[in-house]
Amino acid sequence: MLLVREVTGPSRVAAGDMATYRVARFNVDHPSDAEACQVNWLVKTDTGTALTNVHQQGPEWHITIPGTWAGLTILVMPYMRSATQQVSVRTKVEALPGEYIVTGGLHVRTVQEGRRYYASVNEEPRFYVGTDVSYGPRRGLMNSQNPYGPRYAPEENEETQGFWAYYLVPTITCESRGAFNCINTYDRARFTYGHMQFAVHTPDENFVLLFREFLALPSAQVYFPDLTLYNGRIHQKGGQGLVQLEDRESSAPLQAYLNPDEYRVDAREAEIAARFMDWCARDPQFVRRMEDFAFQDQRKKVRRHARKLPLEGLSDKLCLVILDILHQGRAKYTAIKAALSRNDPFDALLSIGLNTYHDRIATLRAGILDLERKGIVGKRVY
Repeated sequence: MLLVREVTGPSRVAAGDMATYRVARFNVDHPSDAEACQVNWLVKTDTGTALTNVHQQGPEWHITIPGTWAGLTILVMPYMRSATQQVSVRTKVEALPGEYIVTGGLHVRTVQEGRRYYASVNEEPRFYVGTDVSYGPRRGLMNSQNPYGPRYAPEENEETQGFWAYYLVPTITCESRGAFNCINTYDRARFTYGHMQFAVHTPDENFVLLFREFLALPSAQVYFPDLTLYNGRIHQKGGQGLVQLEDRESSAPLQAYLNPDEYRVDAREAEIAARFMDWCARDPQFVRRMEDFAFQDQRKKVRRHARKLPLEGLSDKLCLVILDILHQGRAKYTAIKAALSRNDPFDALLSIGLNTYHDRIATLRAGILDLERKGIVGKRVY
């Protein structure tokens, strides 16, 4: 079996420049052209996020470095069967002096390989969008394993958000492992997005509100030129004028816009997801809007929950579990009240939904105990 043993390429490169990577040595001398042309190339960040994967490119790869990779350290790995860091080039992509935002037209091309979908924006190297999965009778995309793009960093929000910058980390870890580009289009919500997994099926809540924030950005007309805000609500432009996609009673038209068929995955669904992912990777304002929205949303919701639950004087540790339960929707107020009356309310709250959501609750418990060890929770009360 032909294997790649050594690769060469630049140690530093500027975004927008052409870089060349070459297989310097195989496990056999002088392999045939037919064998060598089967070389694949995988690019990851030094933290493990997949950036692009190009199949059967051959032993030499010329790539124009996307602006979305600026400031990253990338590992470029040629391979035949599976990639390894032992055969890779480590390249530092120099940061750009300004923001790298598309200002002209946007062309998105999606490619399906088996159950996996990839997308290329304006002919740049493709990125992984998601995998076609089933959930009951529905089908949709999921990319929770290794989403493309930036991730949440609490220390970057500490100055503006203080305690809350760390307070949401356990739930963010449960929902997306910090990936802003985490998507889910396979369940009844039809489209769920972001590091806190905001769903579109709740009118005047969650992703509907967040999408309004996105559409207020200057770059919105590049990514969704057929959408606009009118009277504070999302509308689609058409030949007959504006069509309203959401109101206080329903977001069904917006759900259908984002995910046309909840029982199958198609190119349109993959393209919509790819547009959000590229927008997130390019525009820092997009990420800031999502972060700010998450903080505002959770503060608002804890105040709302306090009108239905006995939160007055309750520890921040318990409030955090309650916020997570209600954010995911794994129980209602009655079950939470019952758990709060137990001798150990922390364990009682974490037992809610344990049989169904064991892994999530284990992650949540570990995250909260980590915050407690660091002195971030366990001292405040509502």
